[in-house]
Amino acid sequence: MKSLIKYGLVAAMLVATAMPAMARSWVVCVDQNKDARASSENVSGAPVFFVGAAPVYPGGTDVSSATDCTPTTIHRTPVGTFFAFGGLVAGLPQSSTASPNDVFYVVWHFRIDGRGGFDTTGPVRSTSTYVQTITGSTNPGLVPTHGAAKVTNLSTGTASTGPSPLAAFKITTPEGMDH
Repeated sequence: MKSLIKYGLVAAMLVATAMPAMARSWVVCVDQNKDARASSENVSGAPVFFVGAAPVYPGGTDVSSATDCTPTTIHRTPVGTFFAFGGLVAGLPQSSTASPNDVFYVVWHFRIDGRGGFDTTGPVRSTSTYVQTITGSTNPGLVPTHGAAKVTNLSTGTASTGPSPLAAFKITTPEGMDH
């Protein structure tokens, strides 16, 4: 009987370690009228550089009718803060064929309150989904220190705060390994 339990536990451990890692996700909503600053230099109407900071919400947050990015109108409490720095790369490189989907090259930081933070980098693309490279994490139990994160652009309502649109996306990361 003891050997049967032992083999059962070994089998359970093998199944558990063979299962794919779970994913974690967060939603970011950026009110470009309040939460972003763009350089005065423009190329075809797009800023050459920009910075921004915005609330991070839980992954299931619905922003489809948001008219600003506040907890009051989104009806969720933020779980962190998102920071961004980016530069325009649309139409680059010109020494070879540029990808028409590359818009900005960005460095993103996600500070998840009380849990840690993680960073990603890569091109923001004009496609509905794209990948960002995870470049670091202060809590490998939250997000791995390297790997890939999937970004999905989300629809929002029309901004009530000014002429610039709201920008929202969901970022999904592999679940970290608790040690």
